[in-house]
Amino acid sequence: MGKKIFWGENFVNRMLFARVSCLFFAFLIAPAAHAQIRFDAAAYRNLADANSSQTIPSGTQITLANWQQYRRFMPISMVAAYSGRYGWRVGPGPEYTIVVGPTIPFKWPTTLSQATEKYAGQARLQKVPDGSYTVAGYQAGIPFPKPGGPNIAFQILYNVWYGFVPTRIHYFDPSDQIDRFHNHYVQMVDVIGWRLTHNSDDVYPEDPSYGKGYLESTRFFLSAPEQVKYTTQVALLPDDPEKLEEIYVFLPSLRRSLRLSSAARCSPILGSDFVQDDNSDGTWIQPPSFNVTLLGEKKILALVHGELSTFYNDRNWDKNGVPQWPTPAVGKWELRDEYIIDITPLPKLGNYCYGHKVMFVDKNTWNETWIDNYDAQNRFWKGEMIYLRPHPMNNGEMFIYRGTNSEAMVDFQNVHATTSRPTGEPDFDRNCKAECAEPEIYAFPGGLSRVMR
Repeated sequence: MGKKIFWGENFVNRMLFARVSCLFFAFLIAPAAHAQIRFDAAAYRNLADANSSQTIPSGTQITLANWQQYRRFMPISMVAAYSGRYGWRVGPGPEYTIVVGPTIPFKWPTTLSQATEKYAGQARLQKVPDGSYTVAGYQAGIPFPKPGGPNIAFQILYNVWYGFVPTRIHYFDPSDQIDRFHNHYVQMVDVIGWRLTHNSDDVYPEDPSYGKGYLESTRFFLSAPEQVKYTTQVALLPDDPEKLEEIYVFLPSLRRSLRLSSAARCSPILGSDFVQDDNSDGTWIQPPSFNVTLLGEKKILALVHGELSTFYNDRNWDKNGVPQWPTPAVGKWELRDEYIIDITPLPKLGNYCYGHKVMFVDKNTWNETWIDNYDAQNRFWKGEMIYLRPHPMNNGEMFIYRGTNSEAMVDFQNVHATTSRPTGEPDFDRNCKAECAEPEIYAFPGGLSRVMR
C-alpha cells in the first residue's frame, strides 16, 4: 500500500511539474504565438502615397508613446517592433527615439549616369515558359531607369538585382547571433564582394574575361571564434537570371571544399538567420522563379544618411530590445519615396522558405531599406532592417551601396536575430588589398584551396 501511495504522490508531483513547465514555456513563447501578423496586401496599399500631401515634419520625434500616429509610413517590420506583441520590441527609453530630418536626395555617381544613358533602351524583359520574366540585352547602368507599364514590378526588381555596386568591396563584420535569452554568439567575418560583369564603375573593365558567366561573387571568411576559424563560403551569382547560384564551402576540419546543392537557397549562411537567397540585401534570388507585384509607391521612414562619427560605434546600436536598432546618435531618419514590391515563389520552387518577400526600394538610389519576409503559411516571420550611410567613390562622389551597411535579420517568430555591420568604412576598388585585389582567383571556388596555405 505504501508503495502505491509513494507512486501516486510522485505521479502527482510529476504532473504538477510538467504543468508548471508547460506554463513557463508558454510564457516564454507567448509574444510570438499571440501576435500572428499575416500577409495583407491592403496593409501596404494603405500606406501614405508618395504623391500625397501626408508627411512627417522635420524635427519630429517618434517614440513608443506616439508611434501609432506615424504608422502609415512604416513597413510591417517596424510595426512589429513597436507593437509589443513579439519578443523583440521597441522600448520606452530615449535610446529608441527616432528623430526625423529632411529628405536629402542622392546624386548618382557619374559612371552610373553615363552607363545608364549609354545603354538606355537596350534592356528588355523576356517572358519565360512559366509566366515570369528574364532580361535580355542588358549591358550596364540601371536597366529600366523609368519603369512603367504592365510589367513595372519586374522592371523594379531587375533594377535592384543589377543595382550599382563598386567592382571590389572589402570589410570586417563582427556578426552577432542573438537568441531569445539574449545570449550573444559573435563571429568575425571577413567579407569580400566582387562585381564580375555589367560593371558601371569605370575603374575596371565593364566585362572582364575572368568574370564571364557570373554577375557577382561574395566570399565570407570566418576568423573568429577559434572553433570555426578558416571556415569559408564562396557564393557565385550567375549572369543569367534563370540559372541557380553556386555555393561552395571550405571546411577546415576536412581541409577541403564542398559544393552545396544549388537548391539550398533556404539554407543558412554560415549558421546565421540569413539564408542564401538573402545574400546582398535579399537580391540573390533567381528572379524568373518568382512572380512580382507592385503594391504601391509610398513614403517610408528609413535611415540612409548614417553619421560617419557614430555609425561604426557598437554602443550606438541596441542589442536587446530590437537587435541593431539605431540610437538617435547614428543619424536622422527620412521619408523616402519608395516602390513596394511583393515577391512570391512560383510552384516550381516547391517548399520555398518565404511565402512573400516584400521589398521596399528607394526610388532615388534603387537600394532596399526594408524587407518584410513571410513564411510559407503567409505569417510574418523575419524583418530585414537595413540602415545605410553614403560611401565615397574613387573620384570623391558619395553614394550608397547594398551589402556594405548596417543591417539585421530579426526573426520575430522565433525571437532570435543576426546582425551585420562593418567595423569601419569598407575598402573599395583600388583600396582593396590582398585577396580582394585578385578576383580572378578568390572570387571562385579554386581560391578556397589557399585558405590555410
